Amino acid sequence: MDLTDIIYKRRSSRDFTDEKISSDIMESITNFADNLKPLVPGIKTSYEIVDNSQVTLLLNWRAPYYVAIFSEEKEYYLENSGFMYQQLDLYLQSIGLGSCWIGLGKVKSSVQKDSQKFIILIGFGKVRTTPYRELSEFNRLSLNDISDINDEKLKPAQYAPSASNSQPWYFTHDNDIYHVYRRKNNIIRRKFMDKFNKVDIGISLAHMYLTNRDTFEFINCEENKKIDGYEYECSFKI
Repeated sequence: MDLTDIIYKRRSSRDFTDEKISSDIMESITNFADNLKPLVPGIKTSYEIVDNSQVTLLLNWRAPYYVAIFSEEKEYYLENSGFMYQQLDLYLQSIGLGSCWIGLGKVKSSVQKDSQKFIILIGFGKVRTTPYRELSEFNRLSLNDISDINDEKLKPAQYAPSASNSQPWYFTHDNDIYHVYRRKNNIIRRKFMDKFNKVDIGISLAHMYLTNRDTFEFINCEENKKIDGYEYECSFKI
């Protein structure tokens, strides 16, 4: 199944079985993960596929496998991580596996990397039911809620997953340029959610890239119009 089709079918799965994934399928996963497109070239990233013995989770469910994501700390490193590994998340579901981004987890010291910071986990594996859902099952804000105009071109971003389904993105239009804003969190949520919402922005941009591969262009505008309750993140063309 094509990755762009999965955008409108993906589910955050939590009903994993313990069934092992074959070596052939695991090889296809690592081959795909080794060739992800970055949002910002030049940021060093890496990943490890680990199991439950190598992670600590604050969850009441477990997956048989996890992608542990690491990055050096540079401008847009969190957005870049979300952008890159959402491509992998969609690939996992395109081959019939379930997956779920996991913010409430960390890797044990044996997996940590000296030169790169641990960012986030993606749990994956075979599921008991289905990794997919119907479009009507998505709980998403309307296009009018996430953009200054009702723009159907933003549907891929509208259906992106986000931490606690917070959907922190807001888009404005400037001729052929889209400006991306991130909703500000209150002082209580800021320390925890700001990191993950930056990853979320990258995830939404991955959806825009995958549906506009030949024309997507990331832009970093130094200054932009201020919007009450939001912080400017970046811009792009499609």
